[in-house]
Amino acid sequence: MRLEPLQDFLRLCSEIARSELPASQLLEKAIEACRSAGLSEDFARGFVGLVLAERERASGEKEGSGLGLREFASKAREMQESGIKVYRLELGEPDFSAPPSVIEAAYEAMKAGYSKYGPAAGIRELREAIASRLSERFGADLKAENIVVTAGGTFATYAAINVLTKPGDEVAVIEPAWPLYAHQARYLGRRVLTIRTSFEEDWDPVDKLQEKITKFTKLIIINYPNNPTGKILDRKSFEKLLEVAEDAGAWVVSDEVYIDFHYGGEPASALEFPSSKTLTLNSFSKTWGMTGWRIGYIVADPETAGKVAAAQNTAMTCIPEFVQRAALAALEDVESARRNVELIGRRLKILYEELSRSKLIDVKPPQGAMYIFPKIKVEGFDSWKFVRRLLEEKHVAVAPGASFGAYDNYLRISAVLDDEDLREACRRIRKGVEEYGSS
Repeated sequence: MRLEPLQDFLRLCSEIARSELPASQLLEKAIEACRSAGLSEDFARGFVGLVLAERERASGEKEGSGLGLREFASKAREMQESGIKVYRLELGEPDFSAPPSVIEAAYEAMKAGYSKYGPAAGIRELREAIASRLSERFGADLKAENIVVTAGGTFATYAAINVLTKPGDEVAVIEPAWPLYAHQARYLGRRVLTIRTSFEEDWDPVDKLQEKITKFTKLIIINYPNNPTGKILDRKSFEKLLEVAEDAGAWVVSDEVYIDFHYGGEPASALEFPSSKTLTLNSFSKTWGMTGWRIGYIVADPETAGKVAAAQNTAMTCIPEFVQRAALAALEDVESARRNVELIGRRLKILYEELSRSKLIDVKPPQGAMYIFPKIKVEGFDSWKFVRRLLEEKHVAVAPGASFGAYDNYLRISAVLDDEDLREACRRIRKGVEEYGSS
């Protein structure tokens, strides 16, 4: 290897750290410099990606990652435990728990000794049951080899980013979005391409993605029905989004954790498009109220599924078998799932009706998921400042819009209280917004 080209490459990296050029142009230069130095393109992507990530960190572009929401929730919990009645609407955690059939199945499995090490991909009975259920629902042709049982949707997302991309690769996140998408990508040394959608354009992602995607985009994370907006992507738009990804040669991770929660039209699933490069993930947390059980799954081609299983084997060996057998019972308990979905739908209507009473709150009719994402029409509104004040003065906890991207004049409110408490919480939110506006 000649020394001069390598020195040129290192000088280029120094320039990148100070440059204001778009990341795609800088990567083009770096790859060319790597080729001249006899270095691989993967080396260029990885090394320059880390330099760009550090540039973003130094410039403050990562501020507001949303991870402070967990600390805020802890504060609400502390107030609750001290004896104060707190109307907690800040987390995506249903107030209903796992149905009796699931609890009984876990108990019987533990008594029967199903508490040993198991396969990293999950027990075959559960993988076959998931494959069968999804094949019937979406017209897919899935087998157990397409399924990996994971430690909830969170690890499913983490593993997907890990196996489908390399350090320095670009991961597109459509915002507003669950904050851990971007956090996990950056934690793994990937660069985040933010695709910002808007309230005024009905949160439509397709045109925005088409404008911003580059040949360096290796993965696109989508989530419909969406957290936090409740947006549902119709089949035509879903198909167009997949076409944009295919043209760029990018994978799509479709987070379908809320796919059961739809109120006015069946949402599309990536499983309906088997020819595309997609990995689908889901969880038992929301539909059956099993948040603390930590069980979800991914659906992918057998090779990719095997890589996810290997990542899980490295990180945590396996999911407890008695939890998996409880999940088997959940799949059979269709009635509990139906009741839970209907309950959330009724509460979303209450949120919409109550919040619409204020002229300072602009809100769209909910389509799906378990949230409402109203726009606050107060000049200079600071969502973090507001939610802290609302908790201290009104004893209501909601999530700031800033946790989900550059949406500081929004709030995310979860439909996770009974009807009476939900109406009272909305009354306090309206009053809080009015007082904030007048001050």
